[in-house]
Amino acid sequence: MVSFAAQTQRLALIANSERDADEYAQRLTLSGVPVHLGTDTSSGAAVKSFYADASSTLVATHEYAVTQGPVRASMTIHLRTALSVRDYAKRLDALASAVHLSFVVPEDEKRASSLLSHFEHDQGHGSADDATVDQLIDLTSTDEVAMVSNVRRRFPLGR
Repeated sequence: MVSFAAQTQRLALIANSERDADEYAQRLTLSGVPVHLGTDTSSGAAVKSFYADASSTLVATHEYAVTQGPVRASMTIHLRTALSVRDYAKRLDALASAVHLSFVVPEDEKRASSLLSHFEHDQGHGSADDATVDQLIDLTSTDEVAMVSNVRRRFPLGR
């Protein structure tokens, strides 16, 4: 995460619970990453601070992001898979980013398979196995936005 934060001017991390968001925010802070924690859905202070600091990281819960969105970030990392396709679509709407990266832990494999089956016809246009993320997309720009669509290019990550 620290590497992504170092390369990305505005990075958003989305957690499924407040406890996970707090934990990741503490880890990043201890690593020297400027972090804004968004867990209180009634306050937009974390997003305002995130925008005011040109090179910072927003660590937020799913609920916070959906309530306060749309939030523009260069890259969004989903620390756990969304609970459903509908929740994943809400996250994409709430976090306008060119890159969305989702981590899958063993207990989320069924849920991730379900999400993948929803996008089964969106296979991309070739393989970019030898390319790095920064060769595919400018992580310092918030001009591009990821979308759920059959015409967008997807790059599968190796296991």
